[in-house]
Amino acid sequence: MNTAKNTDQYVSLTFSLPDDYSPPEGGEGETRISVYTANTTPPINVATSNIPVLHSGRWNFYFAHDYSDISVKYLITVNMTHNGIPLLIDLDYFVIVHAAPHRQTLHLSPVGRLYIQAQTPQEVKPEQAVTIVAHEHDDTNAQLTRIHISEQMAEAFYLEYDPDTVIPGKRYTLTGIENHYRNTIEVYPRAVVLKPSMPYSLTAATHDH
Repeated sequence: MNTAKNTDQYVSLTFSLPDDYSPPEGGEGETRISVYTANTTPPINVATSNIPVLHSGRWNFYFAHDYSDISVKYLITVNMTHNGIPLLIDLDYFVIVHAAPHRQTLHLSPVGRLYIQAQTPQEVKPEQAVTIVAHEHDDTNAQLTRIHISEQMAEAFYLEYDPDTVIPGKRYTLTGIENHYRNTIEVYPRAVVLKPSMPYSLTAATHDH
């Protein structure tokens, strides 16, 4: 592995939130981004950013790709907090870079809106639409939300749900069905905590009052 520095070789990530998403105003906001190598032992901390800003829309983040003779799988984590409360669903994002420059868009999921990627046919007629269901991990009948995607291309979309109906810290499972033949399709993410647990310090402060 050649780790010689190539200062002009960068990975450009575009983080994307729903067009109509607006973060809370006032108070203390913070965005934290970390980049680690995912295919090395131990993982290498490649980049870290911690700024007192909350984002909306799309914004860019860059980090150096210092390997010239090997593909690298990077683990990206993004957190936004307002007054210490998480605003995003905690997900791991993986980016595989064969060579720089490399550009990729990552769709972030604010609490209440989970970005879904579903494996679907090339063309989907309305009667062959895809149904996505979020349910409790050990009970498929305990459904949180259900959505029918009837567009011709139903590959990626935001699944909306009411955060007030979600148990904080509880992991939910997502399943997908192709309606016409009732075939199961792959859905990503398959299991996810849809509402992060409140940090202990904030929980303690709430109980004190």
